[in-house]
Amino acid sequence: MSVPASPTAVPPLLPGRPTSTQEAWVEDLCRHLFVSFNRADHHLKGEQYLRGLLTAPGRKSIRNIARTLDDTGAAQRLHHFICNAPWNWRTVREALADYLIALTRPRSWVVRPMLIPKSGTNSVGVHRHFVPATGQLVNGQLAYGLWYAGQSFNVPVDWRLHLQPPTAGLPVPDDDGVPQILELVRRAANAAPGAAAPVVWDSQMRHAGEVISALAPLGLPVMARTPGSLPLQLVDRSGRPTRRGALPAQRVLAAPERLGLQVHDVAPGVRAVLARVVPVRPVVSGRSGESGRSGESGERGEAGELMLYAQRYEDPAGPAGPAGPAGPAGREGRGGPGARADFWLTTPTRRSPVDLHQFTRTAAYVARDSVRIGGRTGLRDFEGRSYEGWHRHMTLASVAYAVQSLTGLDAVRAERGPHQRLRPLPHPYAYAPSRPYHASRERTGGPPLSLAG
Repeated sequence: MSVPASPTAVPPLLPGRPTSTQEAWVEDLCRHLFVSFNRADHHLKGEQYLRGLLTAPGRKSIRNIARTLDDTGAAQRLHHFICNAPWNWRTVREALADYLIALTRPRSWVVRPMLIPKSGTNSVGVHRHFVPATGQLVNGQLAYGLWYAGQSFNVPVDWRLHLQPPTAGLPVPDDDGVPQILELVRRAANAAPGAAAPVVWDSQMRHAGEVISALAPLGLPVMARTPGSLPLQLVDRSGRPTRRGALPAQRVLAAPERLGLQVHDVAPGVRAVLARVVPVRPVVSGRSGESGRSGESGERGEAGELMLYAQRYEDPAGPAGPAGPAGPAGREGRGGPGARADFWLTTPTRRSPVDLHQFTRTAAYVARDSVRIGGRTGLRDFEGRSYEGWHRHMTLASVAYAVQSLTGLDAVRAERGPHQRLRPLPHPYAYAPSRPYHASRERTGGPPLSLAG
């Protein structure tokens, strides 16, 4: 779904000469995130690379970034810094997440895949991937990102790159990213202990129920996108299955009144239902290997009781827009001509349907900004065979993304008055790996994005 401009929408910042507020964020982030660098030249090259990501025109390749420096040997030195220098990109990512949490508590964590098309096979992690939205095989890299999502801005803080086993010759299936997603969600749980910000998993998979159950010990609320064809068994308040058989999620949304479910108006032109369900696995015959028809018969899976949140967009020209980031999922509803829908499984929750709708909107903002801001900060531009180099580039590209987001938000807040602007963290703050973030750091009053202290 396309997303309308919010009151604090981040305006586009074009590459070129940095603004004064952008310069302040660059200096502050470099001071806090590069504290783990043991060599002064690493700090210098990290800052040069970050500035190049923000100012270099076109693709943010190492060569183009080096052209922003008046130095003929810059390309070779930056290549070594990214691909071979012994600095720990994991520590920088942890520092970035802690920095953002210290600014303001996350509203949610969003996990989503990012397919990076490549014309050849000269870059690390390039394989053929099936794209459900187009029904085509695409040659490229498949990455999974973890986004910090605040009230008015979002920033990627961790990445996983899918590496296909060298002996495999088949395209990567849809559900192959489950281990990467599980790892990223565990990272979110460790990033802000005690904060319990929900994880919104914007990656459509049929195994969502099992994955949510696997994450239950973390104690995090989880909301995962799922296809409308997923068979579900409705359960009553006591947890017992209803007399109706298994139904696909899209049929639950198509006729909620017949199933005794309340319809909620969660936003203009958006209607939603919330139901207690258990995912159902199709029964497979042991002799013939034939499976039962999805949604008609099956057995309860191991996921346990979950909640189905399904929403339908009644107005094709309304807030959701004509096409959504989820691809075909946006056209699974049966609400009439032009109606679109999407479906989510959640852990048992007392949150209202309006709250759940807001989480899906946050995921939509992340999908939009991953293209709009990510395209300007080099998230898809690394070229090379180095696995460590890919991760170091993505780490610094994520820092550049943070600079763009915070600078743009400052520009909007500046129009409302000086007290509304974000400011860099005070100098005493520094990242310390052995000291986890505590919610007590957060300031309780003031504007939503005011700083600690």
